[in-house]
Order: sequence, then C-alpha cells, then structure tokens
Amino acid sequence: MRIHVFYILLFLLSACGEDKAIRKARVMEIKDLGELSTIEYTIGKLIQMDQSESDWYKWGDRKLLINTRATVKAGVDLKKLREDDIQIKGNTVEITLPAAEYTSFSMDPNYTRTEVESISGFRDGFTQKEKNNFMKQGEEAIKRDLVELKILEEARINAEDIVRDFYHSLGFEKVIVNSKEDK
Repeated sequence: MRIHVFYILLFLLSACGEDKAIRKARVMEIKDLGELSTIEYTIGKLIQMDQSESDWYKWGDRKLLINTRATVKAGVDLKKLREDDIQIKGNTVEITLPAAEYTSFSMDPNYTRTEVESISGFRDGFTQKEKNNFMKQGEEAIKRDLVELKILEEARINAEDIVRDFYHSLGFEKVIVNSKEDK
C-alpha cells in the first residue's frame, strides 16, 4: 500500500512540474507572433525647393513643389523576447516587451506628384537626379517629423494592450506589461 501511495505522489509531483513546463511553453508562444506592427500612419508632405537666389550669376527663377506620401508602421519585435522577460507567479504573468520601433517605412512613387515646376529666364529645368535627391531630403524631413507624432509611444501602448489580451485568453487573471522604455 505504501508503495502505491509513493508512486501516486511521485506521479502527481511530476505531473505538476510538467504542467508548469507546458504552461511556460504556452506563455512563450507569443514570440511566434514575430514582428507585431500595431499602428500604421500615412503622412503627406509638400516639399518645396526655390533656387531663385541660390545662383546669383544666373538670371531667372527655378522652383519646384512636390507632393509625396509615406506609409509608416511601428510596433514591437516579439522575437527579441528572452525567457527572463516573462515571469509567471500563479495566475499572474509579468512580461517586459522590447522597445517599440519602426517596422516599415515606404514612399510609394504612385503617390508622388510634381505639383509645380517653374523655370524662367536662362535657368535649366530640374534633372531627374536633382528631383531624386530632393525626394531624399523629403524622406528625411518626414522621418524627422515622426518624432513629433509620437508614433512609437502609441505603438507601445497598442502592443501592451494586445499582449494583455493574449495572456488573459490563456487564463491569466493578472497581466503586468512593462516595456524596455519604462526601465
């Protein structure tokens, strides 16, 4: 009889350990989501160039106005999660997410238009190379504007909400979500 009780207790203890391992594996499944883009912005920008006074020896004006649009996505890369970023204590899980980052930035040439191109006097027209360089300046201007829009902060908040919902669906009663920015 004692031997049976010993085996039953041994089985129960090993089953509890296995349950914790299975639960930890399920908790780490969030890494499988990979790059989690939680926000997308479309930003329009008018880019203006006026070279009327830049070359004093050339008579005439040279102006260009280009309308462009960029699509920006931001979120967190869950593949960067390490095992120690997730702590389980009973029905509570605490996770520290990687810092939010831009996951994509694209400027679709189909949405880039020359609105005004004004050449007068003895000035040459804009070459395609000049327009491309000008577009690069526009791209950099849009990227600088991203900081003011607080896209990364919004992406972090959205990612925290998604992760909270994910762990509640796994049965956790309390979900604590931190971000690398918080530390």
